[in-house]
Amino acid sequence: MPALRFDHLLHHSDRERDGERWGADGRPVLLLNDPGCDRSAWWPVAARLADEHAVAVLDLPEGHSIGDQAEILAEYVARMGTRAPVVAGHGAAALVASLFAARYVAHAVVTIEQRLDESQPEPEAERALQEIIAGPRRLKCRYLSIFASAPQTGYETWLEERIPGAICTAYRTEGNFPHLSDPKRFTDDIREIAT
Repeated sequence: MPALRFDHLLHHSDRERDGERWGADGRPVLLLNDPGCDRSAWWPVAARLADEHAVAVLDLPEGHSIGDQAEILAEYVARMGTRAPVVAGHGAAALVASLFAARYVAHAVVTIEQRLDESQPEPEAERALQEIIAGPRRLKCRYLSIFASAPQTGYETWLEERIPGAICTAYRTEGNFPHLSDPKRFTDDIREIAT
């Protein structure tokens, strides 16, 4: 699996590798890593998806705003030569995935362990969140929000009012990594949302 580099997109990238590609056919699936986590955790998921999808496991560059990361992701998608990928992000990377879909074209967004009704501690992150839920362009792609346990009562309705057709699901797993605790269910969900 070839390494992916963002240094052609960033003038000062000091990372040797920024991701890997798995598979070559089918709808593209981009798996975004939460900053500070090891992207190798995505590998079991990528391996399961690679038989039907062109999968990229990406570490977005650290030290950039959510908006800048969404722009870098857009450049990567354009260079990849594809349109309308499925973009999945865990934690803070879920905001990048959602902002990318609000600004550009995505077939679907899958967020993991990230509520959109919680204010963000950093002003730039709060602006990105407001653009996602109340910006000039409403998300029109499929949207799946995954949690280990059910979010607070009323969140699913709140989300669906802001992103029509959005679905929330709880995997009923331990910890904050439901996509890794139940990789079969997660890959089944990705395959379904990618159709």
